Amino acid sequence: MATEILRTLVEDDKSLLLRRVGANLELVLGNVVLLSSAALETELAFGRLAREPLERTRPRARVVVGGLGFGATLRGVLEIASPETRVVVVEKLAAVVDVARSEAAGLIAGALDDPRVELCRDDVADVIAAAEPGSLSAILLDVDNGPEWASFRTNARLYAESALVRARTALAPGGVLAVWSGYPADPFVRTLRKAGFVPRVEPLHERGVVRARAYVGVAP
Repeated sequence: MATEILRTLVEDDKSLLLRRVGANLELVLGNVVLLSSAALETELAFGRLAREPLERTRPRARVVVGGLGFGATLRGVLEIASPETRVVVVEKLAAVVDVARSEAAGLIAGALDDPRVELCRDDVADVIAAAEPGSLSAILLDVDNGPEWASFRTNARLYAESALVRARTALAPGGVLAVWSGYPADPFVRTLRKAGFVPRVEPLHERGVVRARAYVGVAP
């Protein structure tokens, strides 16, 4: 499969490579693929998991999406959100926002220009910690390959029990925390339960095949 190097971006003295592999766009740090357009169907389905909590909390529905990526999780939320819904997309990497506004603009498909959307350059752990108790309908975390593989060392704190308790506090009753994972991470179910969530696992499909999972916790 042909690989085309598009450009190199620098983030906190780290070099990220933007490349096209066949038909897919990838953003790579070292040997780690941070973003890929190869499984966007799974991320669209992941975004749609917010449907029930959004309906329950209308007209004050509010979603935090951790990780802009190539915009599929955001687009999935917008598909099922009402006009009153507010969606805060938190992305800490300037390089990702840069790519979203340029080479990945076709994948983003105008989602960042939707009036319901606010783009926040920050760490999603800090945004969740600062949220008013009970103010969020859903928190969707698509910032890593899964809860056992943090692309950046600081992301590991997102999946600790203490951080999950803070997320549960920020959610309204019946609100949902969901973590996208490209691999089975079933021990995380126990962590969700210990943090006070009612957990479940949702398979996410790409062209009819399970390619990812959503680890979901429902706030009581």
